[in-house]
Amino acid sequence: MRPTPLFLSKVLVDPATKKTAKAHDLRRAFGYRWSRLVKTTQLKELMRHASIETTLTYYVGENAESTAEELWSALGDKLGDKQVVIEKENSKTP
Repeated sequence: MRPTPLFLSKVLVDPATKKTAKAHDLRRAFGYRWSRLVKTTQLKELMRHASIETTLTYYVGENAESTAEELWSALGDKLGDKQVVIEKENSKTP
């Protein structure tokens, strides 16, 4: 059975706030998950983007950030660096 848009609009993301997942939220989740598994050109086709720039802007950059976080988690303490310090430096406002 194929889920209908009405069914999908009732999928709860956060029961406390009763926030639901929208179709575009599901599309973004699909794109993000597949961005970690396939080449950028393949993801462009899966997402049906007209331009590779769209794929690069919305999915590949996100992938780079999560990869960096994973590396810091795995190696930060071993290298003597602390991820917390870097996050605080990056979050400073001018």
